[in-house]
Amino acid sequence: MESTLLARRAVASGTLGAVAAGSRTAAAIGSAALLDGGSAVDAAVAAALAETVLLPPKCGLGGDLVALVLPAGAAAPESLVAIGPAAAGLAGLAERQGWEVAPTGGAAVGVPGAPAGYAALADLGRLGRGRLAAPAIALAERGVPWSAVCARLAAEADDLLVRHAPGGSVFRPAAARLPVGTRVRLPGLARLLRGFVEEGAGVFAGELGAEVLATVAEHGGVLTAADLASARASWSPPTSARVAGRTVWATPDPTHGPALLGALAAVAGPPGPAEVLAALERMNGGRRPALTGGTSAVAAVDAEGGAVVVVHSNSWPQFGSGLVVPGLDLVLGNRAGRGFTFEPGHPNAPVAGRRPRTTLHAWAAADRSGRPAVLGATPGGEQQVPWNAQLLGRLLASGAPDGDPVAADLAVGAALAAPRWALDADGRVTGETAGAPPWSARSSHVVVRVGGDVVSAAADPRLDGAAVAV
Repeated sequence: MESTLLARRAVASGTLGAVAAGSRTAAAIGSAALLDGGSAVDAAVAAALAETVLLPPKCGLGGDLVALVLPAGAAAPESLVAIGPAAAGLAGLAERQGWEVAPTGGAAVGVPGAPAGYAALADLGRLGRGRLAAPAIALAERGVPWSAVCARLAAEADDLLVRHAPGGSVFRPAAARLPVGTRVRLPGLARLLRGFVEEGAGVFAGELGAEVLATVAEHGGVLTAADLASARASWSPPTSARVAGRTVWATPDPTHGPALLGALAAVAGPPGPAEVLAALERMNGGRRPALTGGTSAVAAVDAEGGAVVVVHSNSWPQFGSGLVVPGLDLVLGNRAGRGFTFEPGHPNAPVAGRRPRTTLHAWAAADRSGRPAVLGATPGGEQQVPWNAQLLGRLLASGAPDGDPVAADLAVGAALAAPRWALDADGRVTGETAGAPPWSARSSHVVVRVGGDVVSAAADPRLDGAAVAV
């Protein structure tokens, strides 16, 4: 797609509010919440819950969530971290296995933190969980077309899905993979979403949780009912730094927000691949980022000046642990298997109740007066820091947070359209060209601009992202 056209298509502006999401349908559902009198938080939760149905390889109630929330009129955003802690029995299992734990399968399944995160955000809104989940429930019952994004991720995870469900699952029937456009009904997920409406963060406390535990145990995991009950969503101030004369905020540890700020602080001007990779290697003891994926992001802004960016994920590679709970149509995340360091005594070892480090993070940047002006995030595993550094570096260099609304929106669109670079599986830096294959890079940024009579959202449409304003 030609970059000028891409830049124009990326941005949507309105006077009531705007939503950006990894799915066009989800963005439309979020904007409908604004039209029903909801706030930015309502819009983001409605869109995020819709994504659990539309993008099940990427995100869902079996995964985790982080967010930055800017209350209307606030001087700084607040951080929400809903990352599930280690199961009480995980360290013992790791020790019995010589500290070798597979990144997928039953032992890799962590405590789902996402329900607590969605519930904490919904509690800030006006519309309530019932209204916010209703579109997602209807989608799950009616069925959704299997998207090109989901089909691609399912193809990449085919061996994983078949290994853990040789008799087939809703996302990978025994006969063959789902073709693009297939109508996929998810009645189990509709049932789970109804449970979320009723129980919120405690959705896995009863029968629904028992079904999750049965699937995990069948595949050698150690998750218990007490572990499921330990999930929590924690509010805290974000971490911050001065970058290019402005304050930049990011979600704190155990997210990669501090790594983003460190990378930005370590370079001057818009960062390129060499600078950011060098900064990341310094912060990670010489370890280069890995090539990963399996996440989505949603952002929303309202006319009162409230804004939120949500990053929710099943972790890696594409279908989390590879386990699908049959009666719930639920993909179980593998944050524990992927996120912890399986070494005795390591500060990131799987101690009971400890949250693993996560690549998820969200950011916000102020204008020169110090007021929060733009918020954003991207999926992409450990590519999130390089991709966020690229976009945010370009925005700060362009002066987008300080410009008039029209100039700011043009700058955001141009930054989204700029060629991206990434680190491939062999450790080589690769960049996009005009003829880059459509799946060659997987950043899918969502950004919202706050302030003024007109607000805006932007989303990279190259992976079906979209922004809708009302």
